[in-house]
Amino acid sequence: MTEERKRELEQLLAEAMTSLEIRHSGIESSLLPVEVYRTLLQRRWTSRSDDSLILMGRFDPHIVNKAIESKLLNFIRQEFAPFIHEDKILSACCFFSAHPGAGYPLTDLLGQLLNIAIVRGTEKAVLAFARCTKDTHGSVQYTALLEGIRLESEIQVFEGVRLVPLPASTADLPRYLPSLISHASRLSESFFCSKTLIIIDYFVSPIFYQPLRKATMQEYFKQKNHAFRVNVADVSENFCQVLSLACNSAVQIALEWRFLSAEELFNLNGLGVGGSNYRYNVNLSGSFTRVGESKIKEAKHLYQIWVNLDSNIGEKLQIPINRWIKSKASGNFVDKVIDLGIAFEALYVPDSGRGEIRFKLAVRAAWHLGKDKDDRNKLLTKFKQIYDYRSNAVHSGKLDEKVKFGGERIPISEFIEKAQDLCRKSIMKILEDRQYPDWNDLILGSEAENDTTVLGENPGGLE
Repeated sequence: MTEERKRELEQLLAEAMTSLEIRHSGIESSLLPVEVYRTLLQRRWTSRSDDSLILMGRFDPHIVNKAIESKLLNFIRQEFAPFIHEDKILSACCFFSAHPGAGYPLTDLLGQLLNIAIVRGTEKAVLAFARCTKDTHGSVQYTALLEGIRLESEIQVFEGVRLVPLPASTADLPRYLPSLISHASRLSESFFCSKTLIIIDYFVSPIFYQPLRKATMQEYFKQKNHAFRVNVADVSENFCQVLSLACNSAVQIALEWRFLSAEELFNLNGLGVGGSNYRYNVNLSGSFTRVGESKIKEAKHLYQIWVNLDSNIGEKLQIPINRWIKSKASGNFVDKVIDLGIAFEALYVPDSGRGEIRFKLAVRAAWHLGKDKDDRNKLLTKFKQIYDYRSNAVHSGKLDEKVKFGGERIPISEFIEKAQDLCRKSIMKILEDRQYPDWNDLILGSEAENDTTVLGENPGGLE
């Protein structure tokens, strides 16, 4: 965009500013003074929350002088010609707002340009416009509220990815944190101490694209080669899984949302927050694990293994990892044991349709984790007991307060912790080995040849 064109746009905007009306979207005769609109718009772009901002969804700037409006629209058509189809343009803001792929009317783009001019002045509006004709990317931020861990200070995980402690006071909360948290003064201090933010700063490219013929962005993003790309993968889900394993804690996403500055020209929604997903996994009890640099380093190591795993192995590990996390997060002993049982079956007997599941699971797990004959026999007993308690939980919906595990009777809570540790150890071994064992080779192959004692059919089963 040449300097001459910039001056032309600034002159057109200056003329438009003298011919503005702020109209109600449903009642044409209802007008708002420009100064009041400017104040409300500024507040909308900078405040955590304000009830008066509801009003903003009903008013938009309009140019009374149709000749000036026509010149501005023609200016937009000329500068963004490659991205326009039937007077519509597709913006990168749809990347997180799921706007229909048919595109936005050019009047929406003009309205956003006018909003920037109203709040920041015509010169800033021209710079925002020129940047969109030159740059090929825009900044977007993904944030998720994690429960289950607490950091003492901010930690950089990867480039563009960081973990940030949730402030202990609502007054210090991030401006765009959803209202569930920004109105959380009724919650206890332990709530804030048990939460952490994962923040991902990335670029989306391109900023504008020609509208689709298809009806929805959901259809669009199913395409393998859709236009909008990001330079940082959305690591949140997988990283939370490996972070859970590294910290031995259920690290879960309670809330997640994306943020795009309301002052960006391509933000045709005019909003600061978009694509919010309120999972409501919030743990009001405030239980958490303190995490330092060493655990983050371990999580990064596991994540690098995870992203380089054979896709088939990664898919097979999803069920055991997710069920182990559910077992850690659940407050119900029966649910914990059932989830653990599912995790162990997914790990050790994915071919459960053939053979006796209980014995096959126990033998495979014992050979997988055991160090020698004596250790494997003890593990065989434990895994059979885990399977039996899981069956009791499924069929009766209850568990005894104390259970036999190995050679001792222990509280059910202690048994569950020990079973969870065995499940985590199993997952971690597969990750570190970067493969599932070949069960025939493991049990009947070279390792077994070095230990000629065969495991008994039922050593130490449930009494």
